[in-house]
Amino acid sequence: MEIKTMFQNMEEIKFRRVLKFIIPTYLTSLFNTLYTIIDGAYVSRYVSTNALAAINTVYPLVNILTGIALAFATGGSAIAAIDIGAGNTKKAGHSFSASMVSSIFMGCIFSILILCNFTPVLTFLGATPITMQNCRIYGFLWLLASPAAIGKELFTYFIRVDGSPKWSFATAFSGGILNILLDQIFVAHFHMGILGAGLATVLGLALSCAIGIFYFAVYRKNLRFTINHLRLSLGLRCMVNGLSECIDQLAVAVTTIVFNRTALTLSGENGIAAVSIIMYLQFLFIGVYFGYSMGISPLLSYALGNGKKEICHKLEQYSCRFFAIAPLVIYGLTYFCAPFAITFFAEKTSIVFKLSLSGMRLYGISFLFSGFNIFAAIRLTAYGKGHYSGMITFLRSFALLLIFLLILPKFWGIAGMWLAVPAAEAAIFWVSLSTCFLLSVR
Repeated sequence: MEIKTMFQNMEEIKFRRVLKFIIPTYLTSLFNTLYTIIDGAYVSRYVSTNALAAINTVYPLVNILTGIALAFATGGSAIAAIDIGAGNTKKAGHSFSASMVSSIFMGCIFSILILCNFTPVLTFLGATPITMQNCRIYGFLWLLASPAAIGKELFTYFIRVDGSPKWSFATAFSGGILNILLDQIFVAHFHMGILGAGLATVLGLALSCAIGIFYFAVYRKNLRFTINHLRLSLGLRCMVNGLSECIDQLAVAVTTIVFNRTALTLSGENGIAAVSIIMYLQFLFIGVYFGYSMGISPLLSYALGNGKKEICHKLEQYSCRFFAIAPLVIYGLTYFCAPFAITFFAEKTSIVFKLSLSGMRLYGISFLFSGFNIFAAIRLTAYGKGHYSGMITFLRSFALLLIFLLILPKFWGIAGMWLAVPAAEAAIFWVSLSTCFLLSVR
């Protein structure tokens, strides 16, 4: 979006124009989740639920890589959007460049360290003798592809901030579609098992990353990559502003380990498989929240950088209406559509199906509160207040969730495990609501 096409006054703000930015962003968020959801569905169907459990065991490593990427993607893109709104495209380009270089460097260092201690790390994550070999295969491929995985995340965010949400969607869409096609070929047709699923994911990530490089080489508008005058302090600033998303992914990594160990104790490998299915499905539902929040985020940053605070207020009003209605619709869909969705992963007569169905309906209560919590955190990042955003995310995704995960199963068994997330989201909802009043743009 070139600077001249941004909202310049209140009369220009129409919800249909806002949707033009939000819908491609939601679709981008949706396809970003397909990499693991599709792998999970194919592996569960054509290999075994134990192989599905192996993917979930490795997933904390993926969360950490994604966390590194999102810290720079969300934080750096928000700072770049504010600079674009202020008319300083050169400064915005420096934020883009510092984020790219810093995140890929950190991701490669992390991957090397894990590979040097691979078996002990997998054992710590919960790999059992039954799942260890599959864990090694899937984990190795993801770590090998860390530059592409990180690059893909950054390109989708910065392309959107550059004013091309449709290109951002195309970047994620292409990789997702290739992943589907290759899963069908490698896993369903050639029966390559978890190796085929991992290769499908890696090649999908590589395609998305390549399209991102092509966009900035040919079609860029405001952002230009440069290695001149890059400063460590700028990379650090971008990372700190995106701390919320990084904390969220790190928290998911830790809590996934706790979820897996709790499920293993209560229901064995079937419990871990059920956790995997619910984690996959929840991405589809909360993707609506992330898609809306990330879609409107650059608009808030543009308006703030351009000094149009009344536009920020108007966009926030739209958001409040959205999050008053969407959670009720999403929980209804979760409750009634869960049986159909779970059949993509498990047979109706299986123990895994029964565990997943009861778990999804309890876990889904969290969707009534998580939408506004997600928006509150992303809103603060868009305004350059990532430290406050990080506080909200740390509480909802880690501190409170971990406390409830450790306490509730002692009273209600596996039902208590599923209710830990709704309890954490409900507890932090009031904090999120308060920040929207206390930290509003004035």
